Amino acid sequence: MTSLFFLLAAAIVGLAAASFISVGVTAAWIIILSSLSLAFCLRYFFSIATLPFLFVCLAFSLFFNSQYPALLQFTDDVTRIDLLARRVTVVGVITDVRQLAGGRSRIDLLIDEVGDKGVMLDLERPLRLRLSVEEGGDNLLPQDRIRFSGRLRQPRMFGTPGEFHWPRYLASQKIDMTSWVKSMDQIEILAAGDAGLQRGIVQWRTRIAAFMVAHLSEKSAVLVRALVLGEGRQLPQEVRQALAGAGVSHLFAISGLHLGLLGVFGYRLLLLLYRRSTWLLTWQPPQRVLPLVLLPLLFFYLLLTGDAVSTRRAFALASIGAFLLLWRYPVNPLHLLAAVALSFLFYNPLLLWSAGWQLSFSGAAGILLWRPLWQHPRITVMTNPVLRYLTQIFLVSCGATLATLPFVLFNFHLLAPAALPANLICVPIVTLIALPIGFVGLMLFPWWPAAAAVLFRCCGFFLEQLYHFSSSLTDFSALAGMYLYWSRSQYLAVALLVVPVLLLPQMLRWSWLKMTVACMLLALLLWQLPLASRAPITLTMFSVGQGESLLLQNNSGQNILIDGGGLYGDRFDVGQRLLAPAFGELGVRHFDRIILTHDHSDHWKGLVYILEHFQVAELIVGEPLVKYNAILVEVVQRRNIPVRVVDQGWNYFADWQEGDLRVYNGSAAADNANDASLVLALHTVGQAGSRQGVLLAGDLEAAGVQRLIAAGIPAPATLFKLPHHGSGKSDTERLVALLRPQVGLVSVGYQNIYRLPSQTLLEHLDKQNLVVCRTDRDGTVRVQLGDVGWHPQKWQNGLFR
Repeated sequence: MTSLFFLLAAAIVGLAAASFISVGVTAAWIIILSSLSLAFCLRYFFSIATLPFLFVCLAFSLFFNSQYPALLQFTDDVTRIDLLARRVTVVGVITDVRQLAGGRSRIDLLIDEVGDKGVMLDLERPLRLRLSVEEGGDNLLPQDRIRFSGRLRQPRMFGTPGEFHWPRYLASQKIDMTSWVKSMDQIEILAAGDAGLQRGIVQWRTRIAAFMVAHLSEKSAVLVRALVLGEGRQLPQEVRQALAGAGVSHLFAISGLHLGLLGVFGYRLLLLLYRRSTWLLTWQPPQRVLPLVLLPLLFFYLLLTGDAVSTRRAFALASIGAFLLLWRYPVNPLHLLAAVALSFLFYNPLLLWSAGWQLSFSGAAGILLWRPLWQHPRITVMTNPVLRYLTQIFLVSCGATLATLPFVLFNFHLLAPAALPANLICVPIVTLIALPIGFVGLMLFPWWPAAAAVLFRCCGFFLEQLYHFSSSLTDFSALAGMYLYWSRSQYLAVALLVVPVLLLPQMLRWSWLKMTVACMLLALLLWQLPLASRAPITLTMFSVGQGESLLLQNNSGQNILIDGGGLYGDRFDVGQRLLAPAFGELGVRHFDRIILTHDHSDHWKGLVYILEHFQVAELIVGEPLVKYNAILVEVVQRRNIPVRVVDQGWNYFADWQEGDLRVYNGSAAADNANDASLVLALHTVGQAGSRQGVLLAGDLEAAGVQRLIAAGIPAPATLFKLPHHGSGKSDTERLVALLRPQVGLVSVGYQNIYRLPSQTLLEHLDKQNLVVCRTDRDGTVRVQLGDVGWHPQKWQNGLFR
């Protein structure tokens, strides 16, 4: 059974490596068959035991590695519809409906009709679509057939280091495309669905949720719905952040804890009835039969709460455990957990990158690895039941917290020092009071709604006290949650440091010491491996959609951020979702200077989060700070960040240690914000003695470009960031003729509504033999100064290539 752990590890390594490089299917199968044949020969002809198993693990790893590319491959239909880049008419059948915070809804559809300008498109197969409804959608049910008009998009990444892999997340849920509508008024219900199990469960869940909203306060309602019904997506952002900062958000995500408690309550109730029958007691002992009888109840609750990965894991363990008890077959719980984890990966390999899968299995593993501690005889024989329970809760929380720590940091970048004291209080409140009351209210709801309302209010009262307690803990600076942005190698280093602590109860002292030393040395090596710049000058243009953000670095460790991008909506924070993870991956911890070129949201909006969470020595602007957006001004003043308003004309930065760096301010004569953009120029010498330069022209339009030329541009400018996202109205041709750059950069969003960059301009640049790098096609671009000029690289498959 120990071999299960090695096979699971081989599968994880193979899938993790596939993010960077994947072996082709043909080559993989040749190696797999060769490895298995060699293993068979070594084992049965030469009686060698260990080496053959290593070949089996290699074959196992390659099998999972080779599956990865096909899982992320979109069909021709998806690509064809995405390239239309316009609204189409869609008809499909609803497969799932989820209510979100703020009155929004998320609907999954199986679409079989797509019409473009009155012509129906031929589809190879029905496509799975995720539709976001900004307002309403709570009246829709599974199996309803609907029609709407919207733009269908193929899931894609922006292409920044450390970015959340959105296409992989959707592929793990079998989603092909996404779309959006403003409200339910844009959706037409063509036919109501037939009655079925899933439709009935969603109807019942909707009724219960509406009942809670009607009888509870707003905050109590969202907390009780999250705890009892698994509707954690209903939690407002501020509530979610407060719970996460205190390390107790897991209590409001349906998991094995909920399923286990429901199983315990059901078992106790059935046991009372079972013991009343002499025939049943003489037929079979209750511990062999009752777990199997409870499985339908647990399965119903699994469906009611949304079939989350963690609940699915708990149900799988419960099901296998029930059958093993029936057959009287003892199994090590850790072996059983490994077998279930491996079976999940066989079913859906992409679950490996699911935060729910990672946290669910690692948390359960941590609890089981520390079982010798929380089931130690000195604890189990304690005469005080309260002290015994609190001690066990503390040790269980420690094991689970340690095991999930690397994954929490990797997925959410959040360290919650308050987690242990908060869980010591909150776990008993939830497990002994709030959750049992909620379960009883759930069971009474169909027959005695008045009693259910009272119980839900009681549950809500305890949850509100829990929320206030958790929030008060994080008010202490030492316990406040901290956002940490590191590289993948540094997260792996944290995991290596956690492993010896988790295995301490399972290993002999000498073996544990040797493993601890090895893990610490390897962790120290990994900690030094972020993708920091080593070239004299490095300019990174981040892919932030229809916006702009660039990072200028030198080999002395100085970092200057020019703008922070920003989308026009408020639901996606470019600074939090794209830039901060990218800085962590690149090893950037501080900024010697942040330069805001001008006051447009696609340049300043992403800076708000960066100014809030990173060390910033100075903010450079072209006009007095009070003229900029109030949100930006507030965070700058609250963080006491020094602000420098540069003078009109060219200004030097004397502290820059690689070449001459200067900024141009022409805002006094500008007629609009674009022409008020600050312009950055750098003049240096390449490693072979060649003169090199950089010009970042902001969002200048034609008038601003003419004033810049009149002011004199430091020559040369062999690396040129095109003004105003490659607009055809910025007189860029004149700048190119004057500067004769080697490489041009343009930051634009994919299929942006402004149709930038200008096709006419691109054709002109092509005739000038200018290499143009674009974020909409190339993703994040890094340009480094080499021996003979600039060397652009694109961020692809987890590395700059």
